[in-house]
Amino acid sequence: MAEMISVKADLDETMRLLKELDGNKAKMRRRVLSGIGQAVKSHVKKSYKNLLHKQSGDLYKSLNSKVIRSGKAAIVSPSASHDKVRYGYVLAKGSVIKPKNKEFLTFRIGDKWIRKHEVTIKPNDWVEGPAKQYLSGSSYKQKLDALLEKEIQRAEKAAQKK
Repeated sequence: MAEMISVKADLDETMRLLKELDGNKAKMRRRVLSGIGQAVKSHVKKSYKNLLHKQSGDLYKSLNSKVIRSGKAAIVSPSASHDKVRYGYVLAKGSVIKPKNKEFLTFRIGDKWIRKHEVTIKPNDWVEGPAKQYLSGSSYKQKLDALLEKEIQRAEKAAQKK
C-alpha cells in the first residue's frame, strides 16, 4: 500500500443538510467530495511553482484527485513514481537514499561527479501545507456552499420530474 499524507476537513454540516434532501445520499456525498478534491488539487498545483520552483514535469502532471471506493474521503496525491518509489511522497516527507549494490552513490551535477555514501532529501511541505491552507480559508467555504447549492438544485429538479 502506498504511503499517504492525511489532511482532514469538516463536512458534518454539509452532510447533515444533504441527508434532508431527496435522492441518493451516497452519490451526493461522492459529488461533493469530488468537487472538494478537485479544488484542493487545483490549489496545490497553484502553490507548486512557489514551493518546488518548477511547473512542469511528471510530478506536477501526476497530481490527481479521487474519491475512495467507500465514498467517505477524497484523496489528492501525486502518482508519479520511478522503480516503485513514489517520489511525490518522498519529496513531501523526506527520505535517505543509499546505494543498493555498491559502496557509493555516484551522480553528476554539472561537470562534476559526486560520490556519497547516502543522500538525505529534506521534507518539502508541497501537498499537505497548501491543502490545509485551502481547507482553512474562505475559498473552501465558498466552494462547499456552491457544491451544496448545486446538489439542492439537482434534488429539486429530480423532485419536479416525479
